Amino acid sequence: MGIRGFSKAIQRYGVFSPLSGDSVVIDGPALVHRISEACMGQRPSSGGFVCHPPYSLLSRMVISWLDELKSHNVNVRKIYFDGYLPPSKWEVRRERLLLQSQHMKALVSSEPFGSSKTPETAFNNLVADMTFTRLISRTRSNVLPKPPFMVPAILEALKSSEDWGPLVLVVPGEADMFCAQDVRENGGTLLTSDSDLLIQDLGPRGSVAFFWDVVPADPASKQLGIMACKMSFHDINDRLGLTNIGGLPRVAFEKQKGGMGFDTALQNARDSREDTLNSLEYQSFMEELQLREYIPSCHPVLGVLSSLDPRISEVVIQTLFLENEPDSSPLDTKKSRGPETLSIFLPILVENRDKRSAWTVSTNVRQIAYSVLQNLVHERSSTVIEYRTLDSSTALAGRQVEIPDLEETVENCTQLVAVLKKLAEIFPSPDMQWLSFAIYQDIEWSSSEQRIPLSAMLINKTSNHPEDPDEYSWDLIHFTAQVQACLYSLRIEKQILDVVLFMGQNLPAPVQQLLDCLASLPLIAEWPTVERMFNILSEFGKAEGLTKITSMLGIPNIKVAEPSADSTGPKKRQKKDQELLSSKRRQRDVKKSPSINPFAVLSQASLD
Repeated sequence: MGIRGFSKAIQRYGVFSPLSGDSVVIDGPALVHRISEACMGQRPSSGGFVCHPPYSLLSRMVISWLDELKSHNVNVRKIYFDGYLPPSKWEVRRERLLLQSQHMKALVSSEPFGSSKTPETAFNNLVADMTFTRLISRTRSNVLPKPPFMVPAILEALKSSEDWGPLVLVVPGEADMFCAQDVRENGGTLLTSDSDLLIQDLGPRGSVAFFWDVVPADPASKQLGIMACKMSFHDINDRLGLTNIGGLPRVAFEKQKGGMGFDTALQNARDSREDTLNSLEYQSFMEELQLREYIPSCHPVLGVLSSLDPRISEVVIQTLFLENEPDSSPLDTKKSRGPETLSIFLPILVENRDKRSAWTVSTNVRQIAYSVLQNLVHERSSTVIEYRTLDSSTALAGRQVEIPDLEETVENCTQLVAVLKKLAEIFPSPDMQWLSFAIYQDIEWSSSEQRIPLSAMLINKTSNHPEDPDEYSWDLIHFTAQVQACLYSLRIEKQILDVVLFMGQNLPAPVQQLLDCLASLPLIAEWPTVERMFNILSEFGKAEGLTKITSMLGIPNIKVAEPSADSTGPKKRQKKDQELLSSKRRQRDVKKSPSINPFAVLSQASLD
């Protein structure tokens, strides 16, 4: 995940040489984030914090950059994406999640009325060429929320590309480690932005180049090809006299251990009389640089990983890994939730942290996926830890969610299929069909909690008030996040059912029917955005969508009082974690409408 200050220090020992005619492998996540940062750097100054480049644009920019490589006779061998991050990165991930959660909470305080509107011309002037990855963000992009689904959205676009789809690999580990192994075995140049790769031995024919150092040989003429600043592990070790004392990894170790600059760490490595190379601390440091096999190379699941989103691949691999290595990890002695427990890091959404998590309403959809996934192992896990947002007051613990047994899951599938089929009948338009499911879930969950559904309040607002010309309210932002969480939960469900089917498991008829229903899920680039949500809800309201859904649920029409102000104030959180209760018990505990509801999906209640 990068060594602070290392790349700048090493770049002075790099050599600009032709990339045209060279063979390269690409660190996929690093390229996605670099392109995204460059796009975010071109945000209009009048755009609010929800002003993100559309996923379709991000995908086009990535593919255009790759096309530019190809046009300059650069042979791209593979594009690797993470499919599983190792347990050693767990604490770093939780710390990053906590920081992102704090930034989101601070936004609610600093922008109490919501976000300024996205200008219609935002990002219209972006030009995709080889120099785009050289752009430096001029915004506080490290604080602003990132597009939550950019990696799976771009993966989706790449896999549908005739040129690039066959080269994309989601691997059972970290992408950078597989990139390094590829170059070590086959030579060539590794394109990345990760300074960790500078201390990887890529062999005598391998080198590293950063995306921002890929440039035209002559800006005035494309005919002369492109160049890159290539850094060779072996050449730099020889030049610095490090070959026999541990090389660049030794310098990186000294730098991290002492918190010193590169030149001081280099001198320490040269002058030290200690047997550092044989110390346990150094050996542990070097182990982090090794490619570790979490799933055997012959395991059949590897045949389906590249069709999965990285976060979904990760929960699949962890399920199999925990089954194969029970009680073997020293981390098992930890009392806190960690990599020794089945877990998933859900994308960080742009949402109102003073409300229930936008992931809450669609928990029941994900529970079906987690339960079906357990068919791949002999001993079923009873819970999964979902990392949605974190708060330092909760000891950085994720949200524990119960995994229903197979019998209950099949029943839930039957009910969910009935809901989806009924909504497809009522709302023939695919866009309205999937939005209606998100609204259905919002109304059902809110009714069980005896709350006014956020969707109903917003639809009522579209009927009685014109769209605010200046701002997106927090209610609109939060509901958009809720819709996207619902769609991604269905995506998790579909991909996991695909995996189980690929692995030769017989799916019960209701589960197979559910998989068939999910075949028409929209691409991430087609999901509703906050910019479009007001008009979409207005259209839904004109189609009497609320009445149709309350009729399905067997509850009275929802009466919404005119609010005095946008309901963004802090809410008192309940202490009880109802997600730990069984679905059947929740059904008993929740106050129901007198009507019998034949289409109800079991409601869930959660806090974060």
